[in-house]
Amino acid sequence: MKHKNQWVLFAVLLLALISLSPGEDSALTRSDRQEGASYAPQPKPRTEKEAGRIKVAASMAPDEFNRLNQINQAFMKEHRVQVELVNIPEKDAYHSFKSSMEMGEAPDVLLLDNAWIREFASSGFLLPVEAYNSGQAGADSLSTSLSQTTWNGYVWGVPKDYDPYVVVYHPARLQELGYTQLPKSSGEWSALIGSFNKNKHIPYLAALDPSDAYAAISLLWRMGADQDNGKNHDFRLTSDMRAAFLRIQEMKSKFYVSAGDEAGEERIWKRLERGEILFYVTKASAFGEKLRPGLKMEQPSQERGVPMLWLEGRSFCLSAQSRNAKTANAWISEITSSRQQAAAYREGGKLPTLKTLYNQPDLKGIGEWVSAIQDRGRVGIVPVDARLPAYLNKLSSDAAKYLAGTGSLKSFMASFEHIGHAARP
Repeated sequence: MKHKNQWVLFAVLLLALISLSPGEDSALTRSDRQEGASYAPQPKPRTEKEAGRIKVAASMAPDEFNRLNQINQAFMKEHRVQVELVNIPEKDAYHSFKSSMEMGEAPDVLLLDNAWIREFASSGFLLPVEAYNSGQAGADSLSTSLSQTTWNGYVWGVPKDYDPYVVVYHPARLQELGYTQLPKSSGEWSALIGSFNKNKHIPYLAALDPSDAYAAISLLWRMGADQDNGKNHDFRLTSDMRAAFLRIQEMKSKFYVSAGDEAGEERIWKRLERGEILFYVTKASAFGEKLRPGLKMEQPSQERGVPMLWLEGRSFCLSAQSRNAKTANAWISEITSSRQQAAAYREGGKLPTLKTLYNQPDLKGIGEWVSAIQDRGRVGIVPVDARLPAYLNKLSSDAAKYLAGTGSLKSFMASFEHIGHAARP
């Protein structure tokens, strides 16, 4: 009887051990741990019903999100998995993503602005790429991409694309003022503004969405940097930069200020095409989205050392709360593949992060960007500090208040200079 009870007890213990054995998702990290990724998570057991289901959050314009949804439908059909896509309005994305991670309700995959990655990684919200991708993720990416997504010796995102800020202008109106191109020095800016103040046909010097910190920074860099001397853009209040702030103060009533919504942006383009605005600081993809024969976009300089404006980059990141790394990694690999990055450039104007694509002859106009992007990575101001998002929010707030007449120029200048503390590697 005693031996019989022992056998029964042994059988119960064996069944308990079998029921507690790791599921599919836990096994996903085994190969990563063999590669030395000791920080890979130990997921809780998931039911079979949940395996192969992930949620992806992005912040895209409607047309771009529709293209992503089409790719996603094909991916789900091929891999027989479920991928839920969520699109967050651009102005709400940072706070929405941060809040979901703080509450433990983050999606598996997030498309993040590279400027946010260091904050989220240092807060423990993300998994390093090495934890779920044992290959050479990002090996073919431009160095600028990797420098923006690296923190504490690890890479925290898989680069997706770039969208540099540019100046779009009305060439016929500029010629009426006696110029064939926008100024390249502080003295030329003073002369142009003098000519503009005498004109009676162009109501606005420039259009700007002050809630877009990158546009405000790019405007200041464009008006406050001497492009002829090859100096790099930064956030120091040099004599030329102070002069740019004073020009904005002088011409404040001649800025067409947008609310930043889709309707407001469309009004800017219509006014710009009618010659009612001289120039507009915006993303390169926004200009290429539609045919605008009466306007020109400043092209990146082919001269070494002439800096470009703000370079916005985005990367896919895996939430530390995700328990389906295998499906998430497969999805990210497809969306950031060479084929999909080339399609994103053709269809939406987003520049790829893969070096090899800049040598593709069928991607018209892409080669002229690569030198400027690489120079930005070598000598430009790369967003690497966890405090950068807070500094950017402060700048956009001060810029909006100043242009609305409720803030001071001193605060605007101080918030610009303060970003320099976060911009240093």
